Amino acid sequence: MKRKIILVALMATIASTVIIGQKISSEKIPLEVKQSFEKSYPNAKNTKWDKEGDNAYEASFKLNADELSVVIDKKGQISEIEKEIPFSMLPLAVQTALKGKKVKEAAIITKGGKTMYEAEVNGKDLILMEMVKKCIIN
Repeated sequence: MKRKIILVALMATIASTVIIGQKISSEKIPLEVKQSFEKSYPNAKNTKWDKEGDNAYEASFKLNADELSVVIDKKGQISEIEKEIPFSMLPLAVQTALKGKKVKEAAIITKGGKTMYEAEVNGKDLILMEMVKKCIIN
């Protein structure tokens, strides 16, 4: 019973997100944003940029064998880091909640000091909030 309650609570925290990024050439990226990115990720390869709203930019890139993306505001502050991970690295509670669904990609996201997980299911990105630790501890 407790497990069902945890899974229902976890599923209730899934929020479907619509991420609308506009492709942008690196020449149009503000200097503060570029400098912050290059300082934080000097070995990044194949960087692609998107404009995120009016005040931020997203860099998607490879770092060694990892696929990452970071969101950087106009002042050069990194506000979000996303790293692709295999489905098997998602917390067990998340894997259970997604059981039977076709998951194309999975990622771990750090934003505002909080950890979230993302899974692409049926062409939509689902963000799973970090109540997973509570589920595992209890």
